[in-house]
Amino acid sequence: MLEGLRNASFAEAGGIFLVSNLLIFGGSILLCWLLGFAFKNRRIFDRWEPLRRVEVGAAIGTVFLNSAVSVIGWWLWTRDLIVLEASSVGRSVFDAMVMILAMDLGMYVFHRIAHVRWLYPLMHRFHHRHEATNPISLFVFHPIEVLGFGGLMIFFLAVYPMTFAGLIAYLTLNVLFGTLGHSGVEPFPALVNRLPLIRWVGTSTFHAEHHEHPRYNFGFYTLLWDRLFGTLDPEYDRRFAGEGRTD
Repeated sequence: MLEGLRNASFAEAGGIFLVSNLLIFGGSILLCWLLGFAFKNRRIFDRWEPLRRVEVGAAIGTVFLNSAVSVIGWWLWTRDLIVLEASSVGRSVFDAMVMILAMDLGMYVFHRIAHVRWLYPLMHRFHHRHEATNPISLFVFHPIEVLGFGGLMIFFLAVYPMTFAGLIAYLTLNVLFGTLGHSGVEPFPALVNRLPLIRWVGTSTFHAEHHEHPRYNFGFYTLLWDRLFGTLDPEYDRRFAGEGRTD
């Protein structure tokens, strides 16, 4: 499969990545709906944000831009400027964890920059039109932010030789975290917040609070950087425990 992809033309690669991103888009929406139905008694928001035409257009635009970023990454890979290796399961798991932590730090930094007072109205406020969330919220971004995130990922891959399986694991987790964070429900039990390592994982409540209180919770996959830099919402532990949740 990798050999066939390496030898594909630009048009073929573009088609492959467009179909892949459309499937991701549809799968994320479906998963969000399923989470909303399965955990309807554990809602964080009392409603989903209404669908608006401009945001549907932005979400579709995000799919096309993500496909374009994928083509750029593919082109760099075919020129050996990005290295993807085949390796053991252990190395692949390690690589996925490294990429999660590195990308989480990068997105934390860029997310805080996006909230700088003079910059915020130019780009990131568009995403925060959703004070609550809905199944397409994960894809409702300003184009510059989409390209910025894609550029951050390509930069990481250009400096860190990744295993192919590790990259696929990271991309899968990225979609799952994003879908969960915008689902508007909290599937995890309060017990999770008392487990030594799991309590550092980003939850739906964690990201939902950022939509409600944009001064807090800038991380994406973990709570690590927000705890370290003092930007974790002081209400997070109480909210995650279920107090004030719309049950």
